[in-house]
Amino acid sequence: MAEPSKVIHVRNVGHEISENDLLQLFQPFGVITKLVMLRAKNQALLQMQDVPSAIAALQYYANVQPSIRGRNVYVQFSSHQELTTMDQNTQGRGDEPNRILLVTIHHMLYPITVEVLHQVFSPHGFVEKIVTFQKSAGFQALIQYQLRQSAVLARTSLQVLFCLLLLKQL
Repeated sequence: MAEPSKVIHVRNVGHEISENDLLQLFQPFGVITKLVMLRAKNQALLQMQDVPSAIAALQYYANVQPSIRGRNVYVQFSSHQELTTMDQNTQGRGDEPNRILLVTIHHMLYPITVEVLHQVFSPHGFVEKIVTFQKSAGFQALIQYQLRQSAVLARTSLQVLFCLLLLKQL
């Protein structure tokens, strides 16, 4: 077994497992600062804010088999003490999750205010800023969270909610 580290190595991460699934599995133990999915290897690396948080998670999952979407995943300390990732600008990709969501609302039935947006998005984390504007795509808003994981959780939760609402209308 590797030395204790704030980086946790997760194995057997199938294609059906999302970043949000992993965040939900480890958030009870502390703040997650980085998450790297290694899809080709069915693995993930997750960095906690500190070593005691990672130790608490691994001690818990030593006694309780972690399972996501019916798939057992296996956790251990990584040989890395810290994850270093390239900056998005140098990486050349802008598809990594960040703490700002772009929301587009089509076919508005009633006016959407900053207060309404705050009420919808704040249950998922601390909202720092909301900016609204009109574009050709429709009414849009930028929602900035204090933490990236809050934005990821909000996006996933609200996408599921809106899909269920659409299905109910059909």
